[in-house]
Amino acid sequence: MFEDSLDTKDQTSEGRESAEEPGTASYGLGRWAHFPAGLVFGILFVVLSGHPWRWYVAIDGAYTVCVFGFAIGSVIKDLDDFFGSAEIQRCAARLLIPHIPVLAVLTYGTFLWFHLNTILPSWLTQEGRKGSLWEILGWLALAVAGVTQGIWMSRRIKRQLGRRTDQTGEG
Repeated sequence: MFEDSLDTKDQTSEGRESAEEPGTASYGLGRWAHFPAGLVFGILFVVLSGHPWRWYVAIDGAYTVCVFGFAIGSVIKDLDDFFGSAEIQRCAARLLIPHIPVLAVLTYGTFLWFHLNTILPSWLTQEGRKGSLWEILGWLALAVAGVTQGIWMSRRIKRQLGRRTDQTGEG
């Protein structure tokens, strides 16, 4: 009788773990997307030093890495899921097409951000220890746009993967 109650507890805890696993485990990689994005930004900024487009290329490249890292990292459990599954890679490749207009808007927004920096009053653009208010607002807007697009992309990937498993009968 005592052994039966242990088996029941083991079964319910196993059931809870498997039910919680998809939601909690898939969030792990997406929250670290800003680290490779920062690395890409630094590399592009240094490599393109002296080029007039270095800020635009560095921001667009880091933004792309961050958005796709967030989206794919929110869908997969670990990197084996990404490199072992051609489905996820195809879904991510298809999302490059709607990402191109976003990059165009981002590049134009960066241009406007730099242009307005010269026109705005000094209290807004004056740099202190932590940067100017205008600089902080620009980075904050970029982060909000990246997270928003990353969430949208992760939902699209999940929806596309869900359709494929429904069509193949695996889900």
